[in-house]
Amino acid sequence: MLLNIVFTFIYLQSGVFGINISKKIFIITLLIFAVLITSFALTYNMQLSNFLTLEEADTLNDVERLQNAIYTQQGYLDNMVQDWACWDDTYRFIEDRNQEYINVNLQNETLAGVKVNIMLFINETGSLVYAKSINFSTVEEKPVPEELLKLVESGQLSIKSEDDVIRGYVLLDEAPMFISCHPILTTKYEGPVKGTLVFGKYFDDDVLSSEENTDSSISILRVDEDLPPDFQGKFQQFTEAPDSTIVEPLSKEVIAGYFGLMDISGKSAVIIRTDFPRILYLNNENTLNYMYFFLLLTGLVTGVGVKFALDNFFVSRLIDIDNFVTKVRSEKDLSRRLPLEGNDELYRLSREINGMLSEIELAEQELKSQEREKKVLLDSLNELAIFVDPDFKIIWANKAALEHMKIDLEKAKGMCVKTTPDINGSLFGHMQLEKIFNSGNKESGEFSLENGTYWFVQAIPVTDDSGKIIGILGTFRDITERKAIEKLLQEKQVAEIANRTKSEFLANMSHELRTPLNSIIGFSDLLCDQIYGKLNEKQLKYANNISKSGKHLLNLINDILDLSKVEAGKMELDYREFELTDRLNSVKSLLSPIAARKNIKIEINVDKDLTTICADEARFVQIMYNLVDNAIKFSFENNPVRIEARRKGEFLETTVTDIGIGIKPEDQHKLFQPFSQVAAFSSKKFQGTGLGLSLVKQIVNLHGGYVWFRSIPGEGSTFAFSIPINGNKKD
Repeated sequence: MLLNIVFTFIYLQSGVFGINISKKIFIITLLIFAVLITSFALTYNMQLSNFLTLEEADTLNDVERLQNAIYTQQGYLDNMVQDWACWDDTYRFIEDRNQEYINVNLQNETLAGVKVNIMLFINETGSLVYAKSINFSTVEEKPVPEELLKLVESGQLSIKSEDDVIRGYVLLDEAPMFISCHPILTTKYEGPVKGTLVFGKYFDDDVLSSEENTDSSISILRVDEDLPPDFQGKFQQFTEAPDSTIVEPLSKEVIAGYFGLMDISGKSAVIIRTDFPRILYLNNENTLNYMYFFLLLTGLVTGVGVKFALDNFFVSRLIDIDNFVTKVRSEKDLSRRLPLEGNDELYRLSREINGMLSEIELAEQELKSQEREKKVLLDSLNELAIFVDPDFKIIWANKAALEHMKIDLEKAKGMCVKTTPDINGSLFGHMQLEKIFNSGNKESGEFSLENGTYWFVQAIPVTDDSGKIIGILGTFRDITERKAIEKLLQEKQVAEIANRTKSEFLANMSHELRTPLNSIIGFSDLLCDQIYGKLNEKQLKYANNISKSGKHLLNLINDILDLSKVEAGKMELDYREFELTDRLNSVKSLLSPIAARKNIKIEINVDKDLTTICADEARFVQIMYNLVDNAIKFSFENNPVRIEARRKGEFLETTVTDIGIGIKPEDQHKLFQPFSQVAAFSSKKFQGTGLGLSLVKQIVNLHGGYVWFRSIPGEGSTFAFSIPINGNKKD
């Protein structure tokens, strides 16, 4: 049936419109190709539907692995609170509230070790007996969220029966928290119930860290905040079916899975969306596309082969002649020749065409030789050059001018410069051409255009043998770059003056601030030592805070003063010979208490032939203190910080290596800049001023050395510097 339609269509087209043989063959090829495409389209859509079903099942499995990871963390907290609640010591603590239980079991390190943010001890009357809240990162105590205290007062967290438990999420202002409540019983799980023990852990990235989630991106939204449109619809579905999981494609490349987490009342509290690349779907789609391409190629090759076989002996030779003549006419390339062979009428026709082209080419070359000398002269100029007649019409222009006007010479000839693009009001408009034609004087000047460019323009009148002005030669040179350099030099001078003024101001202010700070630190230390009388616990705490804050501020001022001295060129180094290993051990002793908080061991490795060096001892200790302190600060817990010193010719090369968070490539340019910290460092988790590394670089440079580093995000960093072993001021 389809073939009958094809041949009927060809017959009608041939009879009515007189289509030639080549076009008929082309139409047949297209129709056969259309049949192949239609057949494939039907199977293509059916297969894509099957692939979507497989993709949805695969995504549900991935979402289930993520849910299992979360439920595992929740189960860990349930087991932990059960172990603590069913313990004779806890049972006795609710009755007598003994301090020994707190001192032994409720230390900050204990909560951090069991990965619990909050512990609440509630007696059988619903009153809060004891509460503890810590920060995992700093292992420091923090206030218990008010929302939890209100839930305790309302009795929602109290358990009366031995078999009851309360678990779920609570939406706190800081972050969602998973809490697990268990009745307080004896070690033998016997009553009566003495109260309720509540454990809480913030829902953060640690909860989602598992090997199953490395290829997905996860979005977590609370239901008590404004939800994006896609989350709002899912929230309604989770309200009706809390345990359901929703899967839907977000784009051609990403498919998402949604599921909810319940609060203590059984309602949705948190909605989690995890995005996965549509690898399965895209791979299968690509396979179908390859099949489609193969069918397309097969049909195309078949059609071309049939058409080539029919046209090779009859139509192709005439088409070649027609195409050749058309191409020579459109491209104006007279060097082409028709390469037909044979001894028939078509051969003789091609020979006559080639002879005619040879004669035309000779005449063309004679005309071009007359224009060549003028064109070479004009095109060799870098400036724009335009010659206009007394009517302000362009007679000729060089290559640079034509490119600037974005036209060729044939179009430019005869155009008036007052209406020519990019030449009229912007350049020639600055020259009074009528005045030059009348006076015969040369004119030149510099002009700035609206687009911000600067030009040097010169107009020279051209006369004939009788002295009559026959035109004006205008040249235009772009001097924007030269003007920009002049401006940058001026701005550089102003910036240098401002920088010196800033450094002098910081140095003077630092000196003025140190005197009152020393008094504050001194008197606060006297109060802490209780030389002039006993202080109560709160007064002693406040005095300690004053002393610590004052010393922190004094260190900051000292760093600013050191940086200002370097920038102002006033810092001098006190060179002396000292024991290298002793100084490295002293830095280790100073920082060991800080490292112990994260269970970090400081390791030192010094070459045996390195005993003493000649440098500024105090500044060397300052360099090492800043580098090792940074390494401890940004290292992961339970990992070593390594200090290595080795001889490199006449230089000492020292490296400090940590295993920690590392530095992203896009943030590495911020290092060694004053008051600059990368994004991860500037958070509340990592305190600092951003002056340490800048001072390290400046002090190393003063010693005649240099600083470098390498870092891999998530694996750690190595900071190193090299200074002369036997340095002196002259060097």
